[in-house]
Amino acid sequence: MLTLTLATTGDSIITRRVGNESGEDFAELCALLRSADAALTNLEIMTPRNPRVPSSETGGGHCGAESFVLDELRWMGFNLYHVANNHATDYTRLGLLDTLAELRARDMVHAGAGTSLGEARAPAYLDTGGGRVALVAAASSFVTGALAAERRTDMPGRPGINPLRHERRFILDPERLRRLKDIDEALGTAASVRQAERFGILAEGKPGAHRFLGADVYEGETPAVRTRCNPRDLEEICRAIRDARRQADLVVVSLHAHEGQALASNDATIADFVREAVHAFVEAGADAFVGHGPHMLRAVEIHQGRPIFYSLGNFMFMIETIDRFGAENYEQYAFPPAALPAELADAMERWPDGRPKAFFADRRFWQSVVPVLRGREVELHPVTLGFDLPRGQRGTPRLAPAAEGRQILEDLAALSPGTRIDIAYRGRRALGRIPL
Repeated sequence: MLTLTLATTGDSIITRRVGNESGEDFAELCALLRSADAALTNLEIMTPRNPRVPSSETGGGHCGAESFVLDELRWMGFNLYHVANNHATDYTRLGLLDTLAELRARDMVHAGAGTSLGEARAPAYLDTGGGRVALVAAASSFVTGALAAERRTDMPGRPGINPLRHERRFILDPERLRRLKDIDEALGTAASVRQAERFGILAEGKPGAHRFLGADVYEGETPAVRTRCNPRDLEEICRAIRDARRQADLVVVSLHAHEGQALASNDATIADFVREAVHAFVEAGADAFVGHGPHMLRAVEIHQGRPIFYSLGNFMFMIETIDRFGAENYEQYAFPPAALPAELADAMERWPDGRPKAFFADRRFWQSVVPVLRGREVELHPVTLGFDLPRGQRGTPRLAPAAEGRQILEDLAALSPGTRIDIAYRGRRALGRIPL
């Protein structure tokens, strides 16, 4: 009988040492991770070698740290790492290759990136005392230059991540579509598209679509934004899952997806294409799906008896103590070249009038759960990242006290109306349970 246990988390942006952390809340969290056969996290920080070369295009900021952070994660109990995300090439492809080399040097099992598309798509395997675990990892949120490419007979492959691309449809009612076409003609952008199509620079538009500033706009009764998976990406990822299903006892699929409904990002909504993909992953053989990206919790769902976590939010969120940033990050806030990291952290945290903003204005970005899959049940352990703590302590995860833990579980249950989440107490902790 299979006795594998899986503990899984969301985004780990780690920039500080945690091995000297004190307190039962942190120690018990590490013990929980170490007790599982497999413990998975999304490695959302790169470890480029010096000199660090920042990319001109980032996933929102240059997320880099010294390689000791990998040792800290392993010390905590992690043994399975997702590396496909929007920060994978913050330090160009060389920084990604440096990070992969550091992972390999430590025998840290990872998936989602490689020296070619084939490597990036391939499952990674972790052999444990309870059985063999496979991880298939991908990202739908990434910068344009991050995609891996396959080898050809006349060209080597390109390092990068395993992408799940998606297509967008903008739908407008007849009157709004007519007005959009008038605007398109008035701006001259419609004429530019026609010229590019005649010249062969631009492929002809899709049937029934009006192309506006690179977007496909269709006529319909109700305005909406609709998304669907790139069919090739979806099928190739499902092929990897089916392959892993034949090779492992437990198959985990992990996706980094910031995308919500109607082009939203970093909120609790879920894009159509993400639901489409996740259901396909389970039907292809995934035993569990783990999502992350929006830095907050999203719904939990059970599909064909398999748990789906659309987003586990943040697990480690030490963005304020990144030690170096590229010039583009400072230019975003109109800082002079001599500005320092603390000044940039101040600008990320607060508006000029002192009000908190972005991640620092909403407690949800600093709360999460650690699911532990045990047989036919999932335990949910609430985690807090210290929203109210000073900068040097905020972002380190700890098991939440009972009252906050119950609030986290109740919020998650409200996001997941079709999923049964039982809430009880174990000692001084709130604990959630999902029967499968």
